[in-house]
Amino acid sequence: MPENFGTKHLLGLAWLFSLIAIMLILLLHIKKKYNKGEQYDKAVIRYTCYFMWIWEIIKSIRMINCSDYGPIGYYPLWMAPFHICSMGLYAYLIIGSKKDSKLTEWVKPFGFAVMLIVTSIILTIPQATGLLGVTNDWNFTFDNILPYQTWLYHGCLVFVPLYMILSGFYKPKFSDIYKAITVLCVVAAFAQALNFILEGSNADFMTLRYGYGNPFQFLLTGPAPILYYLVLAAICFSGTAIVISATILIKKLSNKKTKQKIVTL
Repeated sequence: MPENFGTKHLLGLAWLFSLIAIMLILLLHIKKKYNKGEQYDKAVIRYTCYFMWIWEIIKSIRMINCSDYGPIGYYPLWMAPFHICSMGLYAYLIIGSKKDSKLTEWVKPFGFAVMLIVTSIILTIPQATGLLGVTNDWNFTFDNILPYQTWLYHGCLVFVPLYMILSGFYKPKFSDIYKAITVLCVVAAFAQALNFILEGSNADFMTLRYGYGNPFQFLLTGPAPILYYLVLAAICFSGTAIVISATILIKKLSNKKTKQKIVTL
């Protein structure tokens, strides 16, 4: 079985981030060369989301036709797209919509910070959530359909936030921390409600019911389960604040250096 920081994990990170870098360079070059505006940015995000939905459909077909997820011919409800990373499927449709709305301004910070921090954690310890599959290679085999699906899918969850910032489409503010956390809480409440509604299906959306694949599951099964939720909240809330604050700081330093160069010239 492949392990975290093993050959398959490191090779996966190498080809995935190389692909992300190539796409960013290409699309940002087109934007600059042809002076593309916000609608171009939205189209990039929207079509990336379509690409994610295609892989979600491929995953569903694979699970329906595989006995590893239950009887063949049946869709495993516990794998429905309501996990934390699945929220990108909906967030990026809203963000990439041709028309802006008040909802968009709330979802943007969530789609940027929360998706970036959560995906970064998952790609750091992919074995916990089964992203590496069962083989130790990246050969194009039947067993690697889901690993390719999950890595390309999660790659999109890194690509979109980076594109949003580098293209200037999203300009974070400190007030966005509150917006991102609020949306996260709403999404978490919805996911937990589904966990209880689909009790018999073993649903564990956002790892809030049973903690499957979560390194802090031992807290949930321990004497004080509330500690599990407090740790998850602390990680998500602080991670969101750090990502948005760091981005704002980097932007300010970058703008300051640019102004200094202009003055020098």
